Amino acid sequence: MSSAVRRLRSVWIALAGLIVVLVSEIVEEFYGSIFMLHPDLYSLAAAAVLIFAASLFSEVTGIAAAVFEILLGSTAPLVGVPTTETLDTLGLVGSVFIMFMAGIEIESGLLRRNLWRSVVAGISSFAAPMIISYVGLLLLGYSHTLSLLSGIAVSTTSVAVVYAILRRGGWLRLGYGQFLLSVAMVADVASILAFVAVVSSASIGMTVYFIVVVVAPFLLAELIARLPRGESKGEVRVIIAVLLAASLVSDILGVHAILFAFLLGMALRDYVIRDKALFEGLSTLTFGFFAPIFFVNAGMHAVPRNPMLYLTLSGLLIVLSYPPKALATWGVVKLVTGRNPGKISLVFGARLTVSTVVAFAGLQTGVLPVEIAGAIILSALIATLASALAVKAPVSEEL
Repeated sequence: MSSAVRRLRSVWIALAGLIVVLVSEIVEEFYGSIFMLHPDLYSLAAAAVLIFAASLFSEVTGIAAAVFEILLGSTAPLVGVPTTETLDTLGLVGSVFIMFMAGIEIESGLLRRNLWRSVVAGISSFAAPMIISYVGLLLLGYSHTLSLLSGIAVSTTSVAVVYAILRRGGWLRLGYGQFLLSVAMVADVASILAFVAVVSSASIGMTVYFIVVVVAPFLLAELIARLPRGESKGEVRVIIAVLLAASLVSDILGVHAILFAFLLGMALRDYVIRDKALFEGLSTLTFGFFAPIFFVNAGMHAVPRNPMLYLTLSGLLIVLSYPPKALATWGVVKLVTGRNPGKISLVFGARLTVSTVVAFAGLQTGVLPVEIAGAIILSALIATLASALAVKAPVSEEL
């Protein structure tokens, strides 16, 4: 790296640090009057500044902005920037849009080509760390539900990270690489289904809702696909309306819309991918607006009341989930294919996006306390960075 580039990076780091310091000083100076007069605008403006600072750090380090958005968001309450109802609502909508885009990552044709082997390996990759984490937390005195939800949250896999690593290594041109990607997809779907199944109460009404949530996305996708092809902006508006309506209904029923959004993304994948303008419009809306607000807001909610308990739980969750995840993935993939996946199995421990969404959903619905949700988010950050370092790949914006 040339000295000029190093100097430029130093300038960007200094600028980002200066922005954070200035924001904290302004907050301390004017907090009382500004926040009381305009709390929503105040919090949104602070979030916007943190998002900008995160983008600067991301530009300099090559690490995904989401990592810095969570970290900077966790510092916001410490300097007097509390979250507000408006910010929470935007964060909720952001989690729904993120899961919709996550659903678009799931290629049904690829899953069908590797169905049985993918199901066996994917469920094993998810179940092994989930069971070990569940038993470990249960032995420490946590409740059955809390232990189970935490185990599910730390056992997810980021399909986007696995895809990025496989693509950089040229694996996706081979059948073996496509199989590994399908394993990540199965693990992803299994974790989301498991979380929604556990948090949903066992009643006739909830059973009907669950069936509707599974069936409706595919019916809606068929309806949208039959509409006359117009400008992509109109189709984006239709999808936004559907996702917001699903969020409202789910919120009224006291559940989270992540499963509906995820399945709708899966159902609409081929339709969206074929239309480049539509895909770019949805990506820009999600990752340019909703996702940054979600990650900052998630960080703000992850501030612990007991820092030592928070750090201890984070370390415990990493120990209980990351090694079992890597070992189970390595062992089962080798068993069903006869090939040694090597360091690729470590990448399956990357779980920043889905794990954060699940933790945030548990926090919003009241099934996870702030210390547990925060510990899940912090452990997801560490596990994702560790996975990237293990294979010497950057944690890029492909998260």
